[in-house]
Amino acid sequence: MIGKKLPAVFWIVFAIWVILQVCLVVKYWDMPNHDDARFYAKYATECIETGTWYPAPHNQYDLFIFGPGYVNLLIGIQTLFGSFSYIRLLNLLLNMAMVFEILLLARRLFNDRIGYYASILYMLVYSNLYIPIAMLTDLPFTFLLLTALLLCTSRRLFPILFAGVIIGLANWFRPLAVVFLFAIIVHFIVQKRGWRSYVALFMPLLLTVFLIGQSAKARTGHFVYQAVSGGYNLAMSSFDEANGLVNFNGFSDPDNYICLPPGDYTYMERDSLLKRASIRWISEHPFEYISQIPLKLVALYSEDTWTERVKPDMGFRVVLSNVKGNDLKLIELIASLALKSAVYYAVLLLFLYYVWKNRRDLFRERNIYLLIPALGTAVTVLFVITSRYHYPYLFAITIYAAAGLDTLIQNKLRKNSRKC
Repeated sequence: MIGKKLPAVFWIVFAIWVILQVCLVVKYWDMPNHDDARFYAKYATECIETGTWYPAPHNQYDLFIFGPGYVNLLIGIQTLFGSFSYIRLLNLLLNMAMVFEILLLARRLFNDRIGYYASILYMLVYSNLYIPIAMLTDLPFTFLLLTALLLCTSRRLFPILFAGVIIGLANWFRPLAVVFLFAIIVHFIVQKRGWRSYVALFMPLLLTVFLIGQSAKARTGHFVYQAVSGGYNLAMSSFDEANGLVNFNGFSDPDNYICLPPGDYTYMERDSLLKRASIRWISEHPFEYISQIPLKLVALYSEDTWTERVKPDMGFRVVLSNVKGNDLKLIELIASLALKSAVYYAVLLLFLYYVWKNRRDLFRERNIYLLIPALGTAVTVLFVITSRYHYPYLFAITIYAAAGLDTLIQNKLRKNSRKC
């Protein structure tokens, strides 16, 4: 009975969800950008004014290079439509498409019923309502990789060829595609795919990376095929006062290895020096570095309102400054975050329930994509953490949470039928 009603429930939730997002996009169409979004817009604007793509020669001495794919996407949108705000319309379309991709992937891994559960849960998670207004890399990056995963479930070569290109483009947006690539390779191994599948995946992937890198090298002299920010992000977790969260203090304290001597450093030089300094500190303080992991995990998964905080008046630093010294307002803030994250918490619990119930069958083919949140989390906690960094893994968590929900419901139905 429940299964028969699911399609109708899905379409009702989807219609309401899209209407709410359209309202949010209209309301925040010209919203001022802050934090990372402000820098994306700044670098895109500078490149448009100089008639080039990002990174450009004038970025040579920047602290680091943001995701080049995303900045270049903004350059294209501004050039074509005259406003960065059109990225919010694109976000809306990508977010809508992701609902159907999640539905399809969950169907292929499990069944139609779990597909509907997964897509409905995705729409009910708070951050997925607000994400179209965010001018950040998270949504296009995740959309590209989810598309690649779906294409790689096919055994035909052309979809896999296309997936290789998409993975290369996704990595241009954010240097985390290796997590998803690893999951795809394991899936191929489990399915005993032939060598043609691997060639079809890696040839276009390597060609895409090569063309992107060569394009940047022609402009800047550096083979830049992804963000050059690993050293900077690792450094914020690699000094005496570090706790794993965003902290810029170490860069200006001469007692820390990550405080570089005065001088003009290219972004490549700075990245290399910061990586060396960070590795030196970690090798000398392994316990201090490892001891940051619990707080990093809490910061990564403790709440899910990060998409709302792209609004200038809702930035986390602004919100915290408003409640500083006022215990009542702090309690209200915590309660608000918890309430908005209620469905997200339910998804996490259902995900853990599924993992526990299937702990003896984790190596079954349908569970391969558990690698995405597992390996993704392991890689992410090596660097500095904010809560938005869990987003690329959320669709996989949601799919397995839906399977956990289905297990609960089916167990309940079986118990009721036995009573009758």
